[in-house]
Amino acid sequence: MNKLSIPALTLSVATLTPALLQAKEKKDTITNLEEIVITEQSARQRIANARLGSETLDLKLMNAAPVLFGEADIVKTLALMPGVRAENEGMGGFEVRGGSSYENLISLDGMTLYNPSHMMGIFSTFNNDAIGHAVLHKGPIPANFGGAASSVLETSVKPGDMTRYHGTATIGLLSSKAAFEGPLVKDKLSLAVAARRSYADLVIGLHPDYKDNKGYFYDVNAKLRWKIGRGNTLDISGFRASDNNDMSGLMYIKWGNSAGNLNWNLRASDNLSFITNASATHYDADLSQTLMDMKQRVVMYIHDYSATERAIWNLSNNHTLEFGARTGYYGVQSGEMQVNSQTLRQRRAAWENAVWMAFDARVAPRISVSAGLRFSSFNSLNGKYSEFVSPDEPMPDHSFKRYQSLEPRMSAKYELSELHNIKAGYSITTQPLHFLRTSFSSFPFDRVAISSPSVKQEKAYQYSASYAGMVEDGAWDWSIEGYYKNLENVYDYRDGYSVFSRVNLESIILAGKGRSYGLEVILRRNIGRFTGWVAYTLSKTESKIAGINNDEWYRASNDRRHDVSIVGACSVNDKWSLTGSWTYLSGKPLTAPAGKYLIDGQVCFYYSGRNTYQTPPSHRLDITATYSKTYKHFSSQLAFGVYNVYARQNPFIVYFESDPSNPDRIVAKQLSLFAFLPSVSYTIKF
Repeated sequence: MNKLSIPALTLSVATLTPALLQAKEKKDTITNLEEIVITEQSARQRIANARLGSETLDLKLMNAAPVLFGEADIVKTLALMPGVRAENEGMGGFEVRGGSSYENLISLDGMTLYNPSHMMGIFSTFNNDAIGHAVLHKGPIPANFGGAASSVLETSVKPGDMTRYHGTATIGLLSSKAAFEGPLVKDKLSLAVAARRSYADLVIGLHPDYKDNKGYFYDVNAKLRWKIGRGNTLDISGFRASDNNDMSGLMYIKWGNSAGNLNWNLRASDNLSFITNASATHYDADLSQTLMDMKQRVVMYIHDYSATERAIWNLSNNHTLEFGARTGYYGVQSGEMQVNSQTLRQRRAAWENAVWMAFDARVAPRISVSAGLRFSSFNSLNGKYSEFVSPDEPMPDHSFKRYQSLEPRMSAKYELSELHNIKAGYSITTQPLHFLRTSFSSFPFDRVAISSPSVKQEKAYQYSASYAGMVEDGAWDWSIEGYYKNLENVYDYRDGYSVFSRVNLESIILAGKGRSYGLEVILRRNIGRFTGWVAYTLSKTESKIAGINNDEWYRASNDRRHDVSIVGACSVNDKWSLTGSWTYLSGKPLTAPAGKYLIDGQVCFYYSGRNTYQTPPSHRLDITATYSKTYKHFSSQLAFGVYNVYARQNPFIVYFESDPSNPDRIVAKQLSLFAFLPSVSYTIKF
């Protein structure tokens, strides 16, 4: 592997702020600030879980990890866990076990979210004040989930308090947020609302030269809960997130998710429950620019509608049986391109149906099993459901196509003792939507190829095993987990083509296979004045696609060999707490030019192979100090943080140009963002 020595071209952005909750030594302590509580029970719950590779996130602990700009963020906290990493320095997307960020299913109260990010991925759209529950499934995915080849992030909006009113507000340098909850009818009907907005545009707009510019994001979460009767609850959830950027008419960028959900939970008896869910998501992205009297515009969308029914039967205290069915419709416009008066467009639609059954049980005194079987039928629709407009490109095949798949998922746990166990698991998952990146990380205008006669579903086969243990009092716990994953129908661009080379996406991509394997280790300290964890991942991810790199295996774009995270939280006293994290990532694969030549006086680069070089490694230290104080009717918190304390110039973008002093030489340069970034925020809770 060739390694590049890249002179640093650094752009530092100074701002912003953590809203961080303090860690407490006392067990099961709860205050108005919802202090971090890491107890013996946390370790025991991890040891007791029969499902392999599923991590229930401690949302209080989430606030203990220093993050970019002081925004407590589920996604950035996930990136500190083994087997999970950020897709790029400071970015909001996450990659799991060699998969891309687009191979994750992100669910909020049953609503599927697409590209849930702000500011080109720097923030995620998850407002920590709104989230009540979060689980990451990176091993065998539960049978009630489909459509993801890598992982599922299952989240839910926090319901409102049924008995009293309370709220929180946070002021930061980049954005502010507020949340409110309480009863509309005591013990019967509650409401919870959380909203966030950035306001850089309001500050910039004060300058007369920039008063016509726009650049802001916002997100809103709302949940209405109605307790109809004993064991009978109806939830109505809504979500809206949007980014809006307008640079004086030269460029306009807008994207976001609008989603709604209805969830009815009915307990028919002490042993039988029904969950009915109906949801809709609209993801839209719009990019337009004017350069040298040429107007260009790209518009894309994903519309997702679904209905799900689940029946959960508790056969006994240790045996649970589930049956379920789901139907869903996808409408995808992978790109509508407008250049002056010419319009190019491709739209597709599909109908998917699935049924499943799942079984969780302790089958012997020391053996527990979590197993499921899912059958799905994905139908690519034709006729009025599809459209293609491009006079100069080949017409893709828009005929009807059906893909059917049987997907077993299973985990088994054997208890060596009350404190130690081993687990093994196997799963098959399929993904009908293929996302093809326009750049080094997730971007609002990445192209989407829906499975069709010429594009097959991606299929993942995963094998995994683990050992986990803890000490008697739960102060320490640890786990070691290994996995091997085979992928079918992996797609990438043909050599010489990029995302907008043609509107006919099928004509510029190639199919192949992939593989990923690795070892994940974590050691946690759970009790005491100082808590935290050390996580390490050793992994390798490769692709083999006919027509690329001489049809041989090559490093996938998201391959990183070593990933280290060290996270710590220290309670100094009743008012001050300190948190910090140090991360290290090996260099990522890079396609670099092997030579250059001139055509009509223009310099053109020659590329001998894909991903044959790698960038320098990335590492940084983030710290936060938090001061908390409780008053009679409210609590307050002031947080000071520094992102990238020692100003490491980590590669964000790497590009190439000719060396002015030596015409025969090519120079690699890097753009580094967020070098030494201080922040401050103030939070009040009542």
